[in-house]
Amino acid sequence: MSFFKGIVLKGLWELITSLIAKITWEVVLERFATRCVVWGLEKLKTLTTNDVLQDTVDDILFLLQGKRLKELPGLSAPTPVQKE
Repeated sequence: MSFFKGIVLKGLWELITSLIAKITWEVVLERFATRCVVWGLEKLKTLTTNDVLQDTVDDILFLLQGKRLKELPGLSAPTPVQKE
């Protein structure tokens, strides 16, 4: 029984490592960094009462949306409205 268990566990290990190796980690890290920056900007916008800073944050977020990464089908992100 342990021989069969070893074969199954080794197969699962190889499957998991092959899936992890296929991931392009640069894209994952870029998306994580972008989400952290957007989160920080949104947090900064809510912490201040300065209208100029809030408009600047909105402009930066609008510019970041112009260079969007491809979206997954079925998921849509809300689009920020640019203030005039």
